[in-house]
Amino acid sequence: MKQLRRRFYLWLRQVTGKSSEDFAPHGVPVHIPADADLAIRYLLAKGRPYEAPEAEMVTRYLAPGTNVIELGGCMGVVSALIRSRIGPEARHVVVEANPDLAKICGANATRAAAPGATDVVEAAVDYSGAATVTFARGHNAHVGHVARPGEDGFTVPAVTLSQLAARLPEGPFALVCDIEGGEIALFAAEAATGILERITLLVLETHPKVYPGGAADLAAMVARIEAAGLTEVSNSEQVICFRRGAGV
Repeated sequence: MKQLRRRFYLWLRQVTGKSSEDFAPHGVPVHIPADADLAIRYLLAKGRPYEAPEAEMVTRYLAPGTNVIELGGCMGVVSALIRSRIGPEARHVVVEANPDLAKICGANATRAAAPGATDVVEAAVDYSGAATVTFARGHNAHVGHVARPGEDGFTVPAVTLSQLAARLPEGPFALVCDIEGGEIALFAAEAATGILERITLLVLETHPKVYPGGAADLAAMVARIEAAGLTEVSNSEQVICFRRGAGV
């Protein structure tokens, strides 16, 4: 019944002259095709909050001209907002493992970018050492993740933050990260590489309910981030924003 109501609402929107594929969450235009996730299109059509904490932090703290690595691009709604903040020339590397979503994400992420400024990488962030991993789609477009034991999925290349950072010019960058629990391994593995010291802004969605150690794992991850010189400046709905030099 819920699916039917959503389809009817989007159909009604279309027959009354409003697009059921073009939206402007956070004031930035995006295109979500009709065969994409119904729940997300419905949410955007209703004007309901979409990734609100991340959007607020990106809008408030991300400086023009900053190079960005974004992990978990989904359909590119936050990607488009990032591009609107950094301008057309800054480099933006977006990781999205699901090829269906990556195509949509790429169209939205590149809309206002200079040629070659956006790099969409179809891979999953993983620190197992394997060249490829199994990626599970999850019950909606937001919750795809590296498959846990017993989960079905499809095979994708594995990539690390250090490898992604090599695609950027030398120097600082911002990291926007929503990888459904994979952040624990990321910060544990990258703590000794020097990559974290290049991050000037970190917008991190945390997932303590899926961490093996729960709150203890979250605390250990935050300690590693702070040890790299980043300071928490905002915290909302399990999304934490850290900035280098905050309060200095």
